[in-house]
Order: sequence, then structure tokens, then C-alpha cells
Amino acid sequence: MRSLVMLLVLSLFSSVLASAQPLDGRTMVLKAADHASRNVPVSLPYDGPVPEGVAVVVEPKTGKEFSVTIGEGLFTFIPESVMPGAENMYTVKVTGEPRAPHVRIEKQEDKDALDVFIYGKLFTTYHYANEPTNGDAGRKPYLWPVYAEGGVAVTRAWPMGEAEKSDDHPHQKSLWTAYGDVNGVDLWAEGDNAGHQHSDEVTWGSGDAYGWIRARNTWQDAERTPIMSEEREYRFYAMPEDARLIDVRVVFAPIDKDVKFGDTKEGGVVAVRVRDEMRADAAGAIANAEGLKGEKGCWGRPSPWCDYSGAVEGAGVRGIAVFDHPENLRHPSRWHVRDYGLMAANCFGLSYFTKGEKERLNGDFTLTKGHRLTFNYRILVHSGDVEGGKVAERYADYAQAPEVVWAEPAAGEPSSDQS
Repeated sequence: MRSLVMLLVLSLFSSVLASAQPLDGRTMVLKAADHASRNVPVSLPYDGPVPEGVAVVVEPKTGKEFSVTIGEGLFTFIPESVMPGAENMYTVKVTGEPRAPHVRIEKQEDKDALDVFIYGKLFTTYHYANEPTNGDAGRKPYLWPVYAEGGVAVTRAWPMGEAEKSDDHPHQKSLWTAYGDVNGVDLWAEGDNAGHQHSDEVTWGSGDAYGWIRARNTWQDAERTPIMSEEREYRFYAMPEDARLIDVRVVFAPIDKDVKFGDTKEGGVVAVRVRDEMRADAAGAIANAEGLKGEKGCWGRPSPWCDYSGAVEGAGVRGIAVFDHPENLRHPSRWHVRDYGLMAANCFGLSYFTKGEKERLNGDFTLTKGHRLTFNYRILVHSGDVEGGKVAERYADYAQAPEVVWAEPAAGEPSSDQS
């Protein structure tokens, strides 16, 4: 009996040692998709110890090093380029040299605002005050400003900052999440009868491959009665300045009764208001994955992505695209996109988007109590127009990322891809 107990103890001890296998020197295999990929975040499972030093991934053939972030049970890095169908081997290297992370999240002093720096440059700021301030009604959180290459803002500053030319639609705040009919409550506009998105908790972290902001919000009616809970995550990747990436996850859940997303065009699980210079009724352009152009071609149409770009004086063309994840509800999303600068992913407003068609659809959706509704999107902030920014290629990377597995997983670690 004693021998059996000792054998079990030794077996357990060996398993623990294996699962604590140090990262330094571990290898992984990356298999490309059927298209070329460049600077695509990939992840694989890792529940082992986080090293005290800085971890990087090394490509043995070239010696190039790529940034790493470890968290949430995942090891994430960003390989530079992968040819179609190729298989590449990588090795983890851990150094003891301290330095500032590539993506740094910092809270502004005495303000409910988080600054996001990528390679030392301000990329965007997350605002989450629950009370009015600086032209903001305090009804919902948002990202503003959002900078493209050269420090060029791609979203409108008004009403939080100085007006450009337009002062319409003050509820359209740069880059945000909102919807106009949740159990009959308007959480899109900001009038006296509109609802609120109350920020309950905000956490954040910095990293080399990405930094993150996570928020727990409660969507309320005008009297502050809770309707549903929302969990939101932004991941900001350490990408070149001409092609910044943000991954957005939004998770809705009822609180005490079912939640109905009513059919309305007024909403966007991810919504963008571009700066006035980029408006399509000025010198800008709207394009989607189907090759359609402008509001007339793209409004209400289903498409995996939509892009807004335009020339900015003294800087050249800049753009911003929103990618709809293939697993999202009613993918490909329809788009509430306007010549005056709005672009919003909206899968619910079907009666508006199909009006005049042979079959007019209804987009009502009821989320029953005890269930959750998850949306994932990727945002690309790019230089150039839709072709110059390689928007279609970037979407292909999002929809079908390279697969990556540990070459020799530690005991207890799965080897299946989690990219």
C-alpha cells in the first residue's frame, strides 16, 4: 500500500514539474492558411508560469524576434510574415532585461480615462466617466481620439473636443458601442428619455504583443433601472503605425428578464464616426467586401467588412475598417453607413435594410435569461485607401489566421490551435 501511495505521489510530482516546464527554449510550429499573412496575432494555450524576464519568439532561419503577451491561459505573439501553406518553426527566448512594454495602458490622473500607447506613441484613449464632462453626456464609454500613422486622427473630435465643420448627431462619439432599442429603451441617442451605459468596473494591462482594457457595464433605462449587463474587451496590438489593430469583444447578458433587441437601424455593436475631412460627401470613400461603394452601394448591405477612408490635408489618405467575425450572429453583418461619416455594424435593423426588397425581413432578436450573446470584431486603422491599406487581405487574416501549436506541449497542456 505504501508503495502505491509513493508511486501516486511521484506521478503527481512529475506531472507538476512537466506543467511547470520553463518557456525558455520551447518550440512551436505555425502552419499558414491558404493565403499570405503579415503581422497577424496568433495564440496557443499556455497555463504554465509567467517568466520573470521578457519573453520573445525567435524565427530560427532569420533570427528575427517577435513580441509576446501571456494571459488568460494563452500565449500570443505576432509573426511578421507567413507564406501560403508554409510551416514555420519558432523558439521562445526569455531574457532578463527589463524594459517598458510595447503596448502601455496608463490611467489619466483624476480622470476616468485610460491612455493607450503603442511603441511610445498615443494611439487612443478610453473614456468611461458616468457623469457629464467636456461635451460628453456621460451616457456611454468610447474611444477618442483614434490616431493613424503620423498622429492623424481618423475619428471626429466633436462634441468631446473642438468642432471641425459638423455638429450633428452629438451621440456619435468617435468609436463606441450602442443600440437604439433594448426592451424599448433607446441606448443609441442621448436625449432626456435615452438610457445609460453605466461603467461598473474597468481593468487594464500592458504587454508586448498587446495591451488590454476590460469593462463591466450595466445598460440602464432613463430612470437608471438595469436592463442587461455587458462585458467589453479591447485588445490593442503592437502593430506598425500604418496598420494598427484593435480586437473588440462585446458580451451581452440579461439581468432579471429576457432582453429584446428591437429592429431598428439606429445602432452599432461597433460604431465609428470619421473625421469630417474623410466623409464620403466630402473627399472620402466607403467600400465593402463585395466591391460596392458609397452609401448608396453599402448602406444596409450584408458584408464581412466595411471601410471608410479619405484624404487628410497635409498627411495623405487614412482609413478605418471594421471586420465582422464569421461566428457573429447573422454574419455577414449589415451596415448602417452614411456619407456624412457614420459606419456601424448592425445585424438587427433588417426591416430598414431590406425595405423595398422582394422579401422584407424582421431583425428582432430576443436574448433569453441565462444566456449570453457574444460579438467579436477587429478594427483596422490604416494608411491609404481600401486597396492601399490591403483591407481585404487583412480581413482574410482575421477570418482564417495561421494555426499554431506547441511542438512538444507540457503535460496537461492541449496542443490544439487556439488562434
